[in-house]
Amino acid sequence: MSNATDQFTESPTLTAIAIAYSNPDHALIADQALPRVPVPTENFKYQKYDEAEMFTLPDTKVGRRSTPNQVEIEGSEENSSTQDYGIDIPLDNATIEAAKASGFDPEARATERSTNIVLLDREVRVATLLTNPASYHSDHVETLSGTDLFSDAASDPLSIIEDLMATCWQKPNQIEFGFPAWRAFRKHPKIIKAILGNSGDQGRATLAQVAELLEVKRVLVGESRVNIKRPGEAAQLQRVWGNSVCGQFIDQTADTSGGITFGITAQHKEKVAGTLPANMGLRGGKLVRSGESVKELIIAKRAGFLIQNAA
Repeated sequence: MSNATDQFTESPTLTAIAIAYSNPDHALIADQALPRVPVPTENFKYQKYDEAEMFTLPDTKVGRRSTPNQVEIEGSEENSSTQDYGIDIPLDNATIEAAKASGFDPEARATERSTNIVLLDREVRVATLLTNPASYHSDHVETLSGTDLFSDAASDPLSIIEDLMATCWQKPNQIEFGFPAWRAFRKHPKIIKAILGNSGDQGRATLAQVAELLEVKRVLVGESRVNIKRPGEAAQLQRVWGNSVCGQFIDQTADTSGGITFGITAQHKEKVAGTLPANMGLRGGKLVRSGESVKELIIAKRAGFLIQNAA
C-alpha cells in the first residue's frame, strides 16, 4: 500500500521545461495539423458539424418595423473526454548526486527526454488519425496507382491535389505531406516548371513556393520516424506520416464551443512534469514524469481530403 511519500509531486521548474520544450531536430507537425484548444474539465462537450449548414441561406429581408431573421450555425453536441499520456524516466540517487556535483541537472534532462517521447507519441496519433480514410468523407479520399503516382513524370500531381481540394465543402488552407510524397512532389517536372518557369528538369520546390502555388496558408512535411517493433526486438523504423498527402480547412479560432474546422485537439490544463520516489538499487532513486491530457477530434469530415499511396 502506497503512502503520501510515494505520490507524484509536480515541480514548477520541470513543468516549465515540459511546456517550453521543443526538439529542434524533430520535425513534429501535430500541433499545427490539429491545433490545441483548452477545455475546462477532463469530460467535455463539443460541436460536430454537418457542413451543409454553412450553405443554408436564410431570408435576409427586413421589414421597416420588423427585426431580422435569426440563424445559428449549430452542430450536434457530442460528449468526449481527454486522455492522460505520460512517461517516466528512472534516475538512481548515485547518478543524480554525481551529475549535480559536475553542474549537470539530470532531472531537467530527463524531463526533456520524457516530454520528447510524449510528443512523438502524439505525432503518431495525429498522423494515424489524419491518414485514416474514415476521418474523411468517402468522396474526398483517393488512392493513387500507375501513372498517377507522383513518382511518375507523366502524372499530374498538381491537378490531383487541386481536384480533391475542389471537392471539399470548405477549401483546405493547409496541407501535410508524408516525406516520400513530398520528396516526389517537390521535384516533379510539372511542379518545377509551374514554380520556376523552366523546362522542369532542374530544381526543387520549397514549402513556401508550394504553399503559394496551391494557395494555402501552410504546407507541412511529416519527416519523423518511429520504431514499430517492441522493446527488445530488432528495430524497424517507419515514417510516421507514411506515403500520403492530406489537406484540411483549419480555423484557428474554433474551439469545442463552436466554429467549423476540420479538427482540433482538446487539452485539459497544461503539460505537467515532476518526480516521485522509486525503489531501485541500494540507495534508491526517483522517477521523472512528464505528460499531458489531450484528445484529438475530427469536427468536420467534408473540410479535408486524403491521398493514399501518393508516390
